[in-house]
Amino acid sequence: MKISNCFVCSITLATTVAGANAAFLGITSTNYQVVDGSRQYSVMDIYADFNGAFDKLVSYYGTSTNTGLVRTSLNGVWNTGNAVTPTNGAGFAQASGTTWLPSGSAATKDWDSFVTIGARTQDHTDAAIAKDPNFLNANTVGAGTIVGASNSAGRYQGAGWFTGNPTDIIALAGTYADKRIMLGRFSVETTNMLTTDVLTLQFRGNVTMKVNGTTAGSGATSQPSFDQTFTYGFVPAPGAFALLGLAGLMVRRRR
Repeated sequence: MKISNCFVCSITLATTVAGANAAFLGITSTNYQVVDGSRQYSVMDIYADFNGAFDKLVSYYGTSTNTGLVRTSLNGVWNTGNAVTPTNGAGFAQASGTTWLPSGSAATKDWDSFVTIGARTQDHTDAAIAKDPNFLNANTVGAGTIVGASNSAGRYQGAGWFTGNPTDIIALAGTYADKRIMLGRFSVETTNMLTTDVLTLQFRGNVTMKVNGTTAGSGATSQPSFDQTFTYGFVPAPGAFALLGLAGLMVRRRR
């Protein structure tokens, strides 16, 4: 069950490289809660926002000067950017048997984490989402982190992904009423989190796009960089509230 009290965090770009076009409005997020049985998830969908119908997104990637980082912070402790296992205990949630690449078998799981260029559901095979060579655990089942690679000089670059079908309508901003092209879904299970916990997502890197075109294959190429942080909202489970109440009662008794 999806809880409908979602909100859009429309923070503008923190940094852009020369050549970024006004048609690209920034990297934004939509955060909402999903309940699946006894488990609760906070879901963060990341988008690139545009204002032209034929603006299109081709890829997300990292470089040695602006590394690709997709990671969580729990109560101020960041997950190490290239760790296979989340070092802060707040890993990304994936459905059983799935990887970071879209899987039709997980299309009914609103909370399943995946990367994309455009497609907002995992059953759109024409999007042809593929990993770049630096995305080391893209095909790892149940991966709770995004692991990138370093270049030949040993400098970390980070993971990346792209669409193998850049002229497909799914990668065009005009396909969507809000002209937002989705880059990925990054969910965290919050079943046992407390009201005092602070959970955030860092989404940093670069994108390749074409803007101001008049057809699906036209436009000027632009490759802006960004470094954004978004805060997850979540509703603690009833058990967490009960624990907080018990702790407060014990404090009062000691006084």
